[in-house]
Amino acid sequence: MNSFNLHIVQQRLAETKRVLPIVLSKQAENYFTGSFTKQGLGTDKWQEVNRRIQGTKEYKYPKFKGLSRRTKPILIGTGALRRKVSNSIRTATWENITLIVDLPYAGVHNEGEGHIPARPFMKQTPELTILQRNKITQHLKKIWQGQ
Repeated sequence: MNSFNLHIVQQRLAETKRVLPIVLSKQAENYFTGSFTKQGLGTDKWQEVNRRIQGTKEYKYPKFKGLSRRTKPILIGTGALRRKVSNSIRTATWENITLIVDLPYAGVHNEGEGHIPARPFMKQTPELTILQRNKITQHLKKIWQGQ
């Protein structure tokens, strides 16, 4: 009799290799989607837009009239970018996890370009790393301890 029940451990390891990438990719996708609600990624807040800063030309002479120009969240116009982020998982395997946002302006907002400041909504942060490590530890414990 095998005291470690290695065949059960092997089954749990195979299950973890199948499930964990999906769990981690969904966790990252949810984390990135949450950046739109928090108006920043992790502990970093996005730079304020000029339409809400008194004394700027955009505040004084808005393209659109009405209070919404000053209260509308950053990076949420039509919601297309947030929707793409919330459906960005392309691959989730043990070897590779890939999340892609295939909008032409996504990279410009994420990294910044010219006069447009970077407002990152998809990047590895220390907070996300901690969440991922906790999830990995939780799944690895299940391999040896079971459920």
